[in-house]
Amino acid sequence: MSLRFRLTLIIASLMTLLVIADSGRRLYDAHDDAVTEIDSVARLAHALLPSVLTPAPPGMSTESLLAHIELTQELRTLRHLTVEVHALDGRTILSSRDAPPIEAPAALNWMGERLRNLPPLRKDIRVGERVVGYYLLVPNADDELREIWDDYIKQTSMVLAIGLIACFMVYWAVGRALQPLGSVMRALSAIGEGRLDARLDNVGPGDLAPLSDSFNSMAATLEAAVTERARLLRKLITHEEEIRQSLARDLHDELSPYLVAIHPHARLLADACEGRPELAEHREAARWMSEQVGHLLRLVRNLLEHLRPPDIEELGLRHALAELGTQRSRGADKVEVVFHLDEDLGQLSAMHDITLYRIVQECLTNTAKHARCTRVDVHLSIDPRLGRVSLRVTDDGEPTPYVAPESGFGLVGMRERALALGGDCQAGPRSRGGWEVTAWLPLKTSVQEH
Repeated sequence: MSLRFRLTLIIASLMTLLVIADSGRRLYDAHDDAVTEIDSVARLAHALLPSVLTPAPPGMSTESLLAHIELTQELRTLRHLTVEVHALDGRTILSSRDAPPIEAPAALNWMGERLRNLPPLRKDIRVGERVVGYYLLVPNADDELREIWDDYIKQTSMVLAIGLIACFMVYWAVGRALQPLGSVMRALSAIGEGRLDARLDNVGPGDLAPLSDSFNSMAATLEAAVTERARLLRKLITHEEEIRQSLARDLHDELSPYLVAIHPHARLLADACEGRPELAEHREAARWMSEQVGHLLRLVRNLLEHLRPPDIEELGLRHALAELGTQRSRGADKVEVVFHLDEDLGQLSAMHDITLYRIVQECLTNTAKHARCTRVDVHLSIDPRLGRVSLRVTDDGEPTPYVAPESGFGLVGMRERALALGGDCQAGPRSRGGWEVTAWLPLKTSVQEH
């Protein structure tokens, strides 16, 4: 959920609570106001109604005299109160209401019960000193409740409309206020993706104006630091490769010839001891010496292959990776190594080739040491649009929880090689089992030395 929507939702929730609280307060106060209004109207009508009538003409009954009271007819439009004229025996002679009142909304039944129990007022009607009837002022609770409900609906609708407008204004205002954060986030994402030349344009006036300068200064400092770090890493890695080549050359030119020369003589000695009984006491030592010299030859050959990629300069990265896969497949666990390589690997520089080769080499070495897998997939692709080369190495080992390596020189070394070219390398377990190593290198970066 975005911050903009969250703030608007919080304000809308607060306004909803305020509307509910205000509605409850208004409905609670409406009962006392309704009682006061009904009582005041009843007392006013009680005071205005005539209590003494002119004596009836000869021949007119008292009931007919009561029926000619016109004031009750004029009170038909009076709300909250019904005026009735009753004979002494309780019969209704006149009423200001022709039809029964319309029932109030069911939502106000809790209030209607209290209003309907208000007692009516009575006023006697006299002719001279004789009481001939009486007025009965009956409160119209349903009319008052309908009026309360109508006012409540109008006020609540107005408050809700104002609340919706306020929420819209808050949503718009927060969006405007947070708009500079979008530019900052895009610039931070660009830097996180390795585009250290990303800069932030002017994000706004006032207090936001220094943000661009501060961010750009930070980005420039970071770019310089990363560039210097990458330059140093590149020198270290170049020096490491030079040391590897020097060691490989010394092993190949100095040690290997002696071992190759010693090996047949050791075999001859071992064979001679086997055929001559008088040399039986030397037979075991001769055979042991022949085996150890052979073991040293194989060890030197493996060291040469590890120190110096075979034919990577002459035959290219594709052939060197294929040789790595072949060597890994010959291991005791017989792991199948499948390559998915881009067709256009020739556009990569020599530093790209050796970096990718070393990362794949370390991945395959780790599968032999730590993973119980049967297959390793190596994906290597080039994306000219993004200007990067991507490497992904996965295996189908058993799912294991992530445990930080005790030394981690292999993972650190892979990442340092990627960082030296301005890229990155990450490794971790997969949810489906096994491990995954991902790395990317820019095809052309400012940190590369030409």
